[in-house]
Amino acid sequence: MSVSSICFISDTWTFYWKLFLISVVVFSLNLFIKGDEPSRGAGDELPPGLEVAIRNPAIPMIVDASITSYTKEGYAKIKVNKVYKKTAGSKAVVPTIVKGYRMDGANGRVVPIRIITDKGKERFLFFLKGDLLYSTYNNRFEIREEKGGKLVVHNGRTWQPLADMIAHSK
Repeated sequence: MSVSSICFISDTWTFYWKLFLISVVVFSLNLFIKGDEPSRGAGDELPPGLEVAIRNPAIPMIVDASITSYTKEGYAKIKVNKVYKKTAGSKAVVPTIVKGYRMDGANGRVVPIRIITDKGKERFLFFLKGDLLYSTYNNRFEIREEKGGKLVVHNGRTWQPLADMIAHSK
């Protein structure tokens, strides 16, 4: 064997050995990274959503409203389609502007609704306390109209008929 053929064999072997090692490292890292992720199936429950929130007696007002536009502060101008709950005996007026939710207690800063609402989503079941969303969690659920005019609401997991969700809350 000549020296040039030995060098060729050595270089080829080194190339394939490096390729093999890189493949093993990439495969191992992939397994390591995915090993920390919980499976998307079993046990991946969402926190209680609409089913629990809609029965909460502390929520003063629940309205089906469409966002028509936003103010320069990021507050939503709304058109109320239907009021589903209004505290009995309350003198509360249904707002025409929903600001967002208040962070850090009564004197905290208001997080504008424009920041927490996905672009293109316009109709929601809002849980309100005056002109603010009731809480930082479970405060708005998207509503859409299906064929035939039936309204459905996204409960955090799936789309369900709005009429059924409201009926179960009483």
